Order: sequence, then C-alpha cells, then structure tokens
Amino acid sequence: MAVGFVAARAHACPGRVAVAVLTVPGLAVTGAASASAAAGPAPPNGCHLGNGVKHVIEITFDNVHFFRGNPNVPSDLEMMPHLLKFLEDNGTFLSNNHSIDRTHCQ
Repeated sequence: MAVGFVAARAHACPGRVAVAVLTVPGLAVTGAASASAAAGPAPPNGCHLGNGVKHVIEITFDNVHFFRGNPNVPSDLEMMPHLLKFLEDNGTFLSNNHSIDRTHCQ
C-alpha cells in the first residue's frame, strides 16, 4: 500500500519520494535487527554482586566542580539540584577522582 502511495505522489515532489523510498526500507531493516537481538537467549548470569545489587552504573563528569571553590558561589552540582538529589539518594557518590585541569594551572 505504501508503494502505491509513493508511485502516486512521484510526480509532485521527486526529491521527497526518493527520501521516502530510501528511508523506509532502512527503518524496516533496523527494526528487524533490533527485534532479533531482543529475542535472543538471555546472557548467562555469571556476575554476583551481593547485597541485592543488580546493576552498577558509572557516570563520569568532565570538568564539574562537586564542591564550592568560593563560599558565595554554588558548586556545579548545587546548580543542578535534581541531579544532586538523585546521586545522593541512589547510591555511592565518589568525588576523589581528579585529572589535571590545564586551564586552571596557567
């Protein structure tokens, strides 16, 4: 049915028809590939974290100040209160991972 629609509209906008013809099959292939990947067998459960932990997620922030450098200026995380609350309420928060910030060393 879509092929008939494309053929009927071909005279109106040839550029748009080419995009539609090329895009739709690509979506069909992508959808089929993701569906087959999701339907595959479950991976073996070889990792036991203990204490009811099921997932570990690591989030790395680049050039984010976790604490106030100036007492009158909020830290980067204090300016994102929803993210700060999520990090504080849902796990372990480690801020002792430092890299040299060359812009502050000049």
